[in-house]
Amino acid sequence: MHQSPQSYECHSSCAVTGYPRPHVTWYKNNVSLNTNTNYYITNTCGVCSMLILNVGPKDSGDYTVVAENSLDRVECSTKLFVTD
Repeated sequence: MHQSPQSYECHSSCAVTGYPRPHVTWYKNNVSLNTNTNYYITNTCGVCSMLILNVGPKDSGDYTVVAENSLDRVECSTKLFVTD
């Protein structure tokens, strides 16, 4: 669980490795964020990060990161609560 004050930044990250190299997708409430410009998503040498600038109430919800390749699929989830 993450808790963030409104108007601050929220950062989440994980380390991913595998062969074949896995594709990583971030979701909020089961909707892909990989093409959403409100979220800054990077994958550098297997460290996958998501940054939310200027967090607001609309950002509260369930976040999941999914790593998958032709052999397997793994995921990790957290909840974000934005406080006043």
